[in-house]
Amino acid sequence: MVNVELVNEHKIGVTKGTDLEKEVEANFKGECTEVGLYLAMARQAQREGLPEVAEVLRRIAFEEAEHAAHFAEMNGIISENLKENIEKMLEGECKANKEKKAAAKKAKELNIDHAHDFFDESSRDEARHAMMLKGLLERYFK
Repeated sequence: MVNVELVNEHKIGVTKGTDLEKEVEANFKGECTEVGLYLAMARQAQREGLPEVAEVLRRIAFEEAEHAAHFAEMNGIISENLKENIEKMLEGECKANKEKKAAAKKAKELNIDHAHDFFDESSRDEARHAMMLKGLLERYFK
């Protein structure tokens, strides 16, 4: 085994339980919201025939997602154990699969076809995500 001596590395949970925790949590939520908004704006730019604008907005969304990731690490929203993190996300994907399917049914009952179609499709996406995570767990974390 190779001996690795590191003097500086990223740490998980450095702001958890501190006077900065609330600010980090607020920034995490804000960054996540911005990701969705920038991606929605990118879709609108595409519909308006502005693909270059869409790509800039997608790039900004990705950078906002990176910010959110750092805030998640700072507040210990993820743990230092990758297997545990993947298991937690797998549970979330399964829950999202069910909740989105239920929302699709409700949208159908309300005759909101567009909402039904998207909830139904995204429910299947959540199932696909779950299966990918399950595969990772089975192959790499036995």
